[in-house]
Amino acid sequence: MMRNGERLTTLEREAADMATQRTGQTGLQPDGSRAQSVYIGIDIGGTKIEGVIIDGVGTVLESRRDDSDHGDTAVAEQIVALIAQLSAVATRCGWALAGIGVGIPGTIDAQTGEVSNAVNLGIAGFNLRDRIAEEIPDTPIRIENDVNAAAFGAWTVLGRECADDQGPMVLLNFGTGLACGIVSGGHVYHGSTGIAGEIGHIPVEPHRYPCKCGQQGCLETVASGSAVARIWPTDAGYPLPELMRAAAHGDHHAHECLATVIHGMSTAIMIIAMSVDPGTIVLGGGLAKTGQPLLDAITTDLRDRARSSSFVASLELPQRLMLAPMSQPIGAIGAAAVAIARQHADSSAQ
Repeated sequence: MMRNGERLTTLEREAADMATQRTGQTGLQPDGSRAQSVYIGIDIGGTKIEGVIIDGVGTVLESRRDDSDHGDTAVAEQIVALIAQLSAVATRCGWALAGIGVGIPGTIDAQTGEVSNAVNLGIAGFNLRDRIAEEIPDTPIRIENDVNAAAFGAWTVLGRECADDQGPMVLLNFGTGLACGIVSGGHVYHGSTGIAGEIGHIPVEPHRYPCKCGQQGCLETVASGSAVARIWPTDAGYPLPELMRAAAHGDHHAHECLATVIHGMSTAIMIIAMSVDPGTIVLGGGLAKTGQPLLDAITTDLRDRARSSSFVASLELPQRLMLAPMSQPIGAIGAAAVAIARQHADSSAQ
């Protein structure tokens, strides 16, 4: 099995060679040495946008972060502006920009770059790749669902802890919404229509809260950042830690609210385990920043379920769970890594 970083090294070399053959750019420095190939990754969500420059082994060389805009035009302009800033950094450092990847919410056509149904960004549908290419031509651009990109970033960063021989790896993203990304055999799994992993819109939640998608009782209505903010409104930046503190101090209403959230999260984990059966389930997204206390609460709920079901106990779900590496921008890293991997796939197909 390849170690952390080695997963991208070979792909990066082949992708850079392919980019040189296609564009005729040698990527050489004035002294004749080859410039370091780098990739830009952009991760945009319901509240923030983050961009990175990575090298061929996934090391972050530069990063930028800001609040995200909303609407087709505003989002496209913000992404283009951030790419331009990072591209200027690459130029100043003498790096050769070999590809761009963008992770964005919604249903994504990875082949065309069409984005649709990004409700948390106010986007009904537009072609993001074409918008970017108008301003930044002659550079390969790849568009991916943001959670899929984060999953690929987690797979890239975690290395040995997500060994390919342990089966698929799933990133369960507790962000503004709820979804998961699936990495199997070193590739993001999209499904036949591109919506694989959209488990947040499975309507199994008994409270039947209305969902933005038009259904009632979606898991996202209890197991997401927007759900916690609605269930336990607070002036604090992250309401989940405050909710957990209130529950721990005996607030009955807080205890009931927290039980609803944790039960929804555990249900999402069980759905993933019984449908995908991954070796590792990585918990990511804004709510996962709560860290070990959240993992402990979910683990306790799963063990409570296992006590009444030998079948659930046999799944050994707590042993499959781990927290995403919050110290690294895995969404943006994954978007850039997708650009590397897709260039490799394109070159192999030629």
